Amino acid sequence: MSENVFLVPIDPENFDRTVRSAVDLTEYPDRPAPLADLDEARLWAVDDDSGNGSTFEKMSEGDLLLFYTDDEYIGTGRIGTTFEDDDRWTSGAFWTAFPTTRVYTVTDYEEVSAPKRAVNRIFDYSSSYTPGFMRVADSRVTADLSSIESALDHYTKRNA
Repeated sequence: MSENVFLVPIDPENFDRTVRSAVDLTEYPDRPAPLADLDEARLWAVDDDSGNGSTFEKMSEGDLLLFYTDDEYIGTGRIGTTFEDDDRWTSGAFWTAFPTTRVYTVTDYEEVSAPKRAVNRIFDYSSSYTPGFMRVADSRVTADLSSIESALDHYTKRNA
C-alpha cells in the first residue's frame, strides 16, 4: 500500500477541463495506449518545465494528491495510471499552454476548500509556506492517507 502524498499546483482553466470534470475519451480513437481501455478519465500532469521527473517517477497508484491554487487547496484525489506521453497527445488534446509528457489519471476526486495554512499545519510546514509540485517527505506524513482526506473533508464542511 502506497503512502505518498503529493502537493500539486494547478492552472484553474485546464484543471476544470480535465480533473473537475472527467474527460469523455470515447471521442478520441487515437488516444495513447494507457488510456485505450477507458471510456472516461480525469487527467492531470507534471509540467515538463518543472524539472520534477524524479518526483513523477515516485508516483504510484493510490498515492494521495492535494491540489491547490493560490492560498487554497481545492481538491483531493488518488493517482490512477501514470505514463509518459512522448507525443504530448494529452496536452495537445486538452490543455492550453501546458506542454507535458508526464501524465497521470486521477481517481476518487473530491472537491475540498481548505486554506494553505491548514494543510501546511498537517505536514508541519510554516503557515506561509508555498510548495511547488512536490512529494511530501515521509517524516512529515504522520497520519494515514484516509485520515488526511478526512481532515480536509471535515475542514471543508465546517467552513462551508
